[in-house]
Amino acid sequence: MEIFLRRIVFCFILFFLFFLSFSCSKAVPTDYDSSEIDPSEEPLQENVDNEPAITFEKKGWTFTITPRAKYRISGKVLSVKSYHYGLNALISPVDIALTFGELYKSGLYEKIEWSQSQRWYWWKYGSSFPKKDDNFIARWSSNNHIIPATDNVKKAVKSISGGDLVTLEGYLIYIDGKKEDQSFWWHSSLSRSDRGDGSCEVIYLKRIKIGENIYE
Repeated sequence: MEIFLRRIVFCFILFFLFFLSFSCSKAVPTDYDSSEIDPSEEPLQENVDNEPAITFEKKGWTFTITPRAKYRISGKVLSVKSYHYGLNALISPVDIALTFGELYKSGLYEKIEWSQSQRWYWWKYGSSFPKKDDNFIARWSSNNHIIPATDNVKKAVKSISGGDLVTLEGYLIYIDGKKEDQSFWWHSSLSRSDRGDGSCEVIYLKRIKIGENIYE
């Protein structure tokens, strides 16, 4: 009987530890908003000049974030890619590819094959695609390098899946890093119409809405 009780207690402890670990790994909503997310809207960008820099340290690196613009974008998630290796992944563990505006409203994004790799996002369409205009696709879609402002935001970002409707709020930033004689920089695009290297948005993400849940 005593051995049986010990086994029950041991199993209960294991279950409790598993539940605690699982619950701690999930993001916790900090607010709720029942209004619908509208990806057809244009992203909102307000340039800033005197916003104070944000400095933090990670694994011997000292990083300085310089906000360049307040930024808010609502979109439909096309693809999500997590990164685990390299200096960029140390500060930005997730990229989110979004569609919004005219591409979303037209529904043409559904006729495009989307993918992400090596911090880029890619699209491919067949011969029947009615609007063979890469500039149009680039104008109304974006690859967003996410630098979470809090651990809760980081967990929320990692819970996102393709097809989700989200609103991202924070800053488009320049980030610079230094470690002994090593240096690093990563600068956000400040335009929706550019393409190629340097055209992705680097977002210091302070707030994210997924469905009705808000995470900060």
